[in-house]
Amino acid sequence: MEELSPEFADEVRQAWHRFLQRTEAFRPDLHRYCRSLTGSVWDAEDLVQDTLLRAFAKLGEFANPIDNPKSYLFRIASNLWVDRFRRTQLTVDESPRSDAAPDQITEIRDAARHLMQLLPPQERVAVVLKDVFDFHLEEIASILQTSVGAIKAALHRGRRKLASPQTLQKHLHPNETLIDQFVAAFNARDLDRLAALLREDAVAETVGMGTSHGREAIRNSSLYYSLFLEKGNARAERRTFENEPIVVIWYEHLDIPNKQSVREVFRFEEIDGQISRLSFFCFCPETEAEILTAIDLPFSALGYGIWADEFTSLRKEEEFLKWRASEHPEWDEK
Repeated sequence: MEELSPEFADEVRQAWHRFLQRTEAFRPDLHRYCRSLTGSVWDAEDLVQDTLLRAFAKLGEFANPIDNPKSYLFRIASNLWVDRFRRTQLTVDESPRSDAAPDQITEIRDAARHLMQLLPPQERVAVVLKDVFDFHLEEIASILQTSVGAIKAALHRGRRKLASPQTLQKHLHPNETLIDQFVAAFNARDLDRLAALLREDAVAETVGMGTSHGREAIRNSSLYYSLFLEKGNARAERRTFENEPIVVIWYEHLDIPNKQSVREVFRFEEIDGQISRLSFFCFCPETEAEILTAIDLPFSALGYGIWADEFTSLRKEEEFLKWRASEHPEWDEK
């Protein structure tokens, strides 16, 4: 197989970014839909990203224009969810939750999330599309590529089953001591100490934008950028979301003295006392908004990608251009 040239890779990257820009208007509803299906903010963002990737890849197969992009994206998300559900058996707690938040909106959201775990995937999709997004039966049948009669039956079964609560699947959390070490190194601007916390084969993903493989690549790309190339004097802090330790990154407001807000959320995976995976959610505003609202922190969105005005206005431009020229020359416009 002929080697893929940097020029070809750059063409694909630019096409991907144009696609993300064209689909920005549908992202909030797509995320809300995926959130309703998965019952988890983390899994919802994964499904959103998988949907966008599949949609982008499938564009080359279409000879006719896509008249309804929202239905097109929902169809792909539905198919991915159903396929994933069939391949994976969910693990659930057997004991009911007793720590529900008192706020009524939170209770309703949590109850709906728990109840949706009861339904088989196609019934869940049908109920969400009809009862949450108010799609017509014909539209749901088109999305799921089945008959209106089958959708009516799925709705009947699904609504009947939504009577008994059930809790969410468990997630293995990273060690809080390791996260505290990350926070201390970050706030000390000690890039070498941060990198030492990573496994040699670690992976870092700026969700929706790109992935770095290996300790050295992560050190010289996403970690370097987070520490040195964004205005506002970044400060890390460990917080807890749904019993899982995460890291939030505070920044100073540039136009409001003595005011700070969170722009980024980091999530971790650990193997044998080292970070094996690091996920940056800075370009996932719906995901960050839900997390930070749940833990009552002020939030400043950066948009959906590196082209967003909110993001570009916060770059330290001169330092960024020097860094890009040395670490990412392929980003330069041809």
